[in-house]
Amino acid sequence: MSSQCPLAYPDKFHAAAKFWSLKPKGSKPLAQENELLLYALKQQATVGPNTTPRPWGWGNGVESTKWQGWKELGNMTSIEAMRLFVKALDEEQPDWWALLQQAEGGAQGSPDPAAAAGDAAAAAADGASQPDPQQPPQPPQQPQGEVRAVVDQAEEGVWRQVETVGAGAEGGAARKPLPRYESAAAVVGECVYVLGGNYGGRYLSDVWSLHLPSATWEHLTLHRGTTAAAGGEQAEQQAGGGAEGGSGGGFPALAGHSVTAWNGKLYVLGGHSKSKLPGPMPLRLVDPAARTWSEPPTAGSPPAARGGHAAVLLGSQLWVLCGEDGGRRALGDVWVLDLESLTWSCPEITGPAPPGRSACCAALYQERYILMFGGGSVSSCFSDLHLLDTVTLRWGQPGQSGAKISPRAGHAGALLGATWFIVGGGNNVRGCTDLLAADLGGLGGGEGEGEGGKTAAGAAAAGHVRWRVVASVALRDPLSSEGISLVALPPSASSPASPRTLLAFGGYNGRYLNTLSVFRAPELSAGSSGVQGEGEGKAAAAPPTAATAAEEQAPAAAAPPQQQQQQVSPTQPLAAPAAAAAGEPPAPASPSARLVAELRQQVAELRAALEGARREAEGAIRESAAAAEGAATELGLLRKQLAGAQGALAEANKALDESRAALGSEQARVLKLEAQCAEMQAKLASLGELERELERHRRAAREAAEREAAAG
Repeated sequence: MSSQCPLAYPDKFHAAAKFWSLKPKGSKPLAQENELLLYALKQQATVGPNTTPRPWGWGNGVESTKWQGWKELGNMTSIEAMRLFVKALDEEQPDWWALLQQAEGGAQGSPDPAAAAGDAAAAAADGASQPDPQQPPQPPQQPQGEVRAVVDQAEEGVWRQVETVGAGAEGGAARKPLPRYESAAAVVGECVYVLGGNYGGRYLSDVWSLHLPSATWEHLTLHRGTTAAAGGEQAEQQAGGGAEGGSGGGFPALAGHSVTAWNGKLYVLGGHSKSKLPGPMPLRLVDPAARTWSEPPTAGSPPAARGGHAAVLLGSQLWVLCGEDGGRRALGDVWVLDLESLTWSCPEITGPAPPGRSACCAALYQERYILMFGGGSVSSCFSDLHLLDTVTLRWGQPGQSGAKISPRAGHAGALLGATWFIVGGGNNVRGCTDLLAADLGGLGGGEGEGEGGKTAAGAAAAGHVRWRVVASVALRDPLSSEGISLVALPPSASSPASPRTLLAFGGYNGRYLNTLSVFRAPELSAGSSGVQGEGEGKAAAAPPTAATAAEEQAPAAAAPPQQQQQQVSPTQPLAAPAAAAAGEPPAPASPSARLVAELRQQVAELRAALEGARREAEGAIRESAAAAEGAATELGLLRKQLAGAQGALAEANKALDESRAALGSEQARVLKLEAQCAEMQAKLASLGELERELERHRRAAREAAEREAAAG
């Protein structure tokens, strides 16, 4: 079997990339700097120059180093990157072609999951979007009969990953969306629709629906509706199609856009795209039932194109806040789109406006107040909370209490009653691991407007928001990501009394994710103390375990029989209300029962605190390992740079020695010239004496001539 690849470019590159992703048996482990080089060349060859923003700091320098290595390739052409990729692989593994053929030959006889993963990676490399080298293959399809409804898979107070199936995938792998972040999601009926996103620096145009009762993913093919755009623009949108290519090139590839459900349709606003040309903010209308999309014309003066903005639906008005333009400039303006007339307007708002930002989240409270939290710009990351009164058109900042909140951007939020849940996000240091709950009940002013609404507005601005940490995840968990899509789910037919369910999808935490997680929010009473710090929040979020249940049952088992009967008797809770109704005073609880209850509560709190500490320690260990890996990668790069610097220093020293030798000869020449100058100066000095002596002789001659003339 020949060890040289006979294929021509670009097939030769794709084969080499497949070998690098597959790493079959017999392949040599590559040094970290070579892995980094191959990753950068592969991205340059398949995606093009690096135009993605620098990743947020996640406590892991590997992703930042990979981003920097790709960025340093500049505008290198795709074919040149392919050639250098194959050349680098040939130098490290000359027999890679033979090993790849052996691996593929073995895969034909007995299916190999790793080989199948390599084939999937190569197939995706030939498409419009390039998968991440570290992204594992998608899990196999779960049997459809064993998958419960999405809401039924939720557990109170704990994030759980959702088991899903793919529609029409019988006999094969279940289909589900590619990993992504900065996608947008909305609920219409019994389906959650996910549109677009960013994967590996590539904008996606695919549209997916998740049927909540059956937990089934379906890829939707949208067709262009009656409202047609210009042919050139449509061609450009088709050229920027998503990785799945299933949208038929119709729906544009977007990331950082917003989607709002209204009257059974999806209103998609703005978003970043391949084209960076300035222009108005586009509106796209998606009809999920007809599976069409269009660009309806709007009236009024539209805002500038942007992405990373926040959109809030108030009645039939869509309020758009902040965002960033194509030049990454943070915006702080507010616009309103009337969905009935499709008319844009820019209200005049008073009060201290928040600084420009993007990647923030906003929510509507009491059908009047818009709250905006967090966000960031190129150089800043915020943790402030702002309130916009849509009646008085005035900005304000309510007071805040409770848990200490760290700055974040790229987070997502959903409002359940008077509680605003916020998940994910990150800053320039690390990802955010806490699920926040903002109790908005202290804002007030929602029952009446008072005199012209000013009393209610003042009450809301003078109110306060209480922060709590209701759950916590590990640092590298999918929920510790930026660019997550978060929606509140309606109750299912099997659980009609459980509407407090959150669904999170996607994100980026150093890796692009397509994880689907569900969370049933606990009831948070306004009078409870809440969580005062991050550590307590993590403790409160720990799920109960079998050991906890055993310890809780231990005091009851050790109690006297009378106390056990008081604790477990099912008739006692019913007897007390009956006695009260009859006018008889209820029997007081015995001190032993109270003591047992207090002990059980203490045991539960200790177990929760221990679980929170364990999670925090595991997160710290993972963070340390990631930091060590990043430091090793950076050390390899520094070693290469040091070797280059040492070579340059040796050449500089050689040039310095030559310069010193030349300087010595020049100094000797200068000394010789100085001696000659001294001799010339001495001669010039004697020449003056000779001139004076000559002048004396001339005077003497003239005098002698005059005397002779006088005597004659």
